[in-house]
Amino acid sequence: MTLDGMLAAAAQRAPDAVALIEGDRRTTYAALDTLVSQAAALLLARGVGAGDRVVIALDNSAEMVAAYFGAMRAGAVAVPLMAGPRSDRLPAAVADCAPRAAIVDESTLRNPAAKDALAAVPAVVLHAASGAGAEFTAGLASVTVPATWPPHGDTDLAAIIYTSGSTGEPRGVMLSHRNFEANARSIVAYLGLTAADRVMCVLPFYYVYGLSLLHTHVAVGGSIVIENRAAFPNVVLDGMAAHEVTGFAGVPSTFALMLHRSNLDQATLPRLRYVTQAGGAMPPAKIEEWRARGPKTDFFVMYGATEAAARLTFLPPADIVRKAGSIGRPIPGVEIRVVTDAGRVAAPGEVGELVARGDNISAGYWRRPDETAARFGPDGYRTGDLGYADDEGFLFLVGRQHDMIKVGANRVGAREIEDVLHEHPAVLEAAVVPAYHDLLGEVPIALVSLREAVDDAGQVLRGFVAARMPAYKVPARVMVLPELPKLSGSGKLDRPALRRLGSGAAAGAGA
Repeated sequence: MTLDGMLAAAAQRAPDAVALIEGDRRTTYAALDTLVSQAAALLLARGVGAGDRVVIALDNSAEMVAAYFGAMRAGAVAVPLMAGPRSDRLPAAVADCAPRAAIVDESTLRNPAAKDALAAVPAVVLHAASGAGAEFTAGLASVTVPATWPPHGDTDLAAIIYTSGSTGEPRGVMLSHRNFEANARSIVAYLGLTAADRVMCVLPFYYVYGLSLLHTHVAVGGSIVIENRAAFPNVVLDGMAAHEVTGFAGVPSTFALMLHRSNLDQATLPRLRYVTQAGGAMPPAKIEEWRARGPKTDFFVMYGATEAAARLTFLPPADIVRKAGSIGRPIPGVEIRVVTDAGRVAAPGEVGELVARGDNISAGYWRRPDETAARFGPDGYRTGDLGYADDEGFLFLVGRQHDMIKVGANRVGAREIEDVLHEHPAVLEAAVVPAYHDLLGEVPIALVSLREAVDDAGQVLRGFVAARMPAYKVPARVMVLPELPKLSGSGKLDRPALRRLGSGAAAGAGA
């Protein structure tokens, strides 16, 4: 089934069911399906053909969802990107995918680089609530919807999702309708989603984790509560209560913000039945703090990649204490092997690279044949993540290949040091990166943000790690920052920016 077909099926089953909630605005499945058809007709009228790329730079909204599914219904490829004047990935993405059309909001054009890039796009449609910029909504209302749509199937490309690689340079992950649909069905199965579910979505739809919330709830006919003010955690909590959400999803910084700057302890959320976390490692200490202070409900630790259409593994809530630190087991329909440098399957407890296979795995990167050949093949997708499986098959990560720090003859995983730092009660967030050292080659550098001021924080935290780990794993320096750099919108840590900060650190300094 195609994604736009999945939406049409939901609208046929329950046309009056609520698909999207945005404050006081509610959009039913029938109304959303109509908007999707209108968006598809508008794109066709603007010259969009089969396989053409359509850039969509809009905040989460019914219009964004209509443009996203509408591009697919027109037989085109959706390219969702961050909206607004800080949309720094848009110029490179436009140059890379050469879109036939773009649907953008007015604020995006305030970025001179984005405006220049969009000047080369044959059809640019503006979206605004009213006034001269309301071209998109006016077009939806006036377009004639055709009786049939261009043929497209589940193996066709549905979207290109741009993600930053280890260098920070954006690359387009090609994902088919089948990739997305297979992943959505697996997530629906292990979360037990039904039409009665209603998820609070603070994650942007240009981010594959955010898209997975949209896809899964459309698949079952559930509701998505859109909240674009994630920086205000009490607003999010109030919305969760007011709309009686049954699910909540976040990345580690989402939970850190709610733990540190919200009324979480006083929140009453009787309908909430599960919470999911992905988008980077959340240290066990922070998970336990959330479970102690947050709503008493199932907590799913998950692991995935854009290249997997979102999800690869999940840790059942029943195992969250017994298997603390684990990313769980593969989701239904996915096989993961731990492969050593020698190319053999690792023994239990032996570290290797995680290699994944399944219908959800991408065919590769847009216009990057060499990188595609290096990461994708008959054995599966090479994730670049290093980890091991225990004797029960539960997976544990130790770090990414490019995040392994070679301290003399020892290899150190950044994540293991980060987990220890997060055990200190004053640490809000922590990241560990390598820095050059004349004698040892590399040493670990820790970058942290704190909940509260700590006198001589660098020495205190180095001593905290030294009491728990071998000397070669103790950070040579601890840099205290007001906030760790994040990727715009998704809230994930900006690893390239962190490495740049760490590379300028003088090894051996205290703090």
